[in-house]
Amino acid sequence: MRLVKRLKRFWFAYAHRYRGWYLLGLLCLVATNVLTVALPTFVQWAIDALDRGEGSPGALPWAAAILGGGVAIIIVRTLSRTLFFNPGRTVEFRVKSDMFDRLLKLPKAFFDRMKPGDIISRGTNDTNGMRALIGFASLQLFNVVFTLILTLGRMLTVDVVLTLWCVVPLTLSALVLVGAVRRMFTLQARLLEQIASLSDRILESYTGVAVLQAFGAVRGVLARFDAENDLFLDLSERLLTIRAWLLPIVSVVGKLCVVLVLYVGGRRVVAETLTLGEMTALIVYINLLVNGLMSLGWLVGATQRGYLSLGRIYEVLDAHIDRPEPTRDGLPPAPARGYGLRVDGLSWRFDGADAPALDDVSFEVAPGETVGIFGLTGAGKSTLLNLLARIYEPAPGAVTLDGVDVRDVPVRAYWDRVAYVGQEPFLFSKTMRENIALADAPEAVDAARLQAAVEDAALDTDLAGFPEGLDTVVGERGVTLSGGQRQRTALARAFYRDFDLLLLDDVMSAVDHATEKRLIDALYRRAGAGTTLVVSHRISVLTRADRVLVFDGGALVEAGTHAELVLRPGPYARAWKLQRAAETIEQPGQVAHG
Repeated sequence: MRLVKRLKRFWFAYAHRYRGWYLLGLLCLVATNVLTVALPTFVQWAIDALDRGEGSPGALPWAAAILGGGVAIIIVRTLSRTLFFNPGRTVEFRVKSDMFDRLLKLPKAFFDRMKPGDIISRGTNDTNGMRALIGFASLQLFNVVFTLILTLGRMLTVDVVLTLWCVVPLTLSALVLVGAVRRMFTLQARLLEQIASLSDRILESYTGVAVLQAFGAVRGVLARFDAENDLFLDLSERLLTIRAWLLPIVSVVGKLCVVLVLYVGGRRVVAETLTLGEMTALIVYINLLVNGLMSLGWLVGATQRGYLSLGRIYEVLDAHIDRPEPTRDGLPPAPARGYGLRVDGLSWRFDGADAPALDDVSFEVAPGETVGIFGLTGAGKSTLLNLLARIYEPAPGAVTLDGVDVRDVPVRAYWDRVAYVGQEPFLFSKTMRENIALADAPEAVDAARLQAAVEDAALDTDLAGFPEGLDTVVGERGVTLSGGQRQRTALARAFYRDFDLLLLDDVMSAVDHATEKRLIDALYRRAGAGTTLVVSHRISVLTRADRVLVFDGGALVEAGTHAELVLRPGPYARAWKLQRAAETIEQPGQVAHG
């Protein structure tokens, strides 16, 4: 029942528009089977003509009919396959496009649950299985039905008794085939899961190859890969074992049926109750019947994989976007200095986590105010910015801008007013110019604004050392850049944007002190253009903030200016003393000032 519902949904969503192709293919398939069943009759009449002593003149017309039928079969069979297979390619393209579009819209929570290798496997192996379902499997379904009906019908008209003698053992072998198919279904499901796991293992190892080599972990990774690969090989071998030993049982029984026809039919030919041509035709029909039952085995295998693949594809296409239905077209026009931000009772717990990442957090930020956020690792700082950026969706009423619940605003309209730089900046394998002016087409890039963003992100000195300057290709994920250069490129991307809310998550963790001072000056100069929240574990970055919020264990434990917080006993004051002492050690004779 579930199979029918899934196939029905897929038919009306994708394949229905190609019903004309399938109808023509069906007609060609009917013609193929009619001609295929007719050929043994022509053989029968040709042999009977020779047996009656009519010689070549009597058999020649039927020989010509056999030749003409064979040529016609080649034509209509080729057409039937073309008409069934071509729509499958187009549908595969549409399904992949829809999956990609859906993946771009899904929130980060989805990607926290599903691994990249699993997603790639669904977009490759599973779409191939889906294409086989609507191409090969649908063709074979009609082909098998027509073959069995037409062949059995013709055999019954030739000789009912011999036909029944052949059908009984073939039916028993078909029952064995059904049992094999059920076992194959279970193995096929496990095989698809293992392919996804193996794909994820390969992708993860490839992405982290530098770390694996640096820590001498390549041998261990290869061992784990071999274990995964051995499991994949074991499942594949078990599937092949079933196909090698149980599927051919129909062929073996078919040969026994031929022996039966030769024995029983031969005696009847001698007794002249059956003609030689009729016995020959029955042998050919048995071979056609066996081929049809063999195709049934492959049909079920392709249907199984296609059904399972469709289920895995729909897990992506049906994934819950978890975006609330907006009640507004967008945010109201921002005041000159950005929006006022209010966070009220904000909590968040990751799936499977024992403790909340944020617990009942409340604070307000005035328009144009620059607020620093400090806390130890795991305090909830990055989670807070992810919720404010709507990477994760906050609870209703928990985050408002100028009194407007952010959930009431379309997420794309919201993102248009926000500049966000995450803790792990992502760069595309494009030029520096394209990475910084990410949202603009090449011809629409504002050169003056781009240059200002580059200078404020302290990238101008680095670019001077690049052979092609802003046109330098940074490689996959910015592999040709240092960690600090990647951070500053992402910061330049935020500076290039026209923002009303600026969210920066520890964007100076990989820069030296001289570059940090220059970045701080640029940051606070630009921060006045909008409401700004800056996360940093370096207190030197937060000293000029209007206020600092201190987090510990997912809770807001302190708030105040830098001058106020360093005088209170708490995590901020302790970190300030430790960092100032470290700076004094690094620069002896110099006194650190806040």
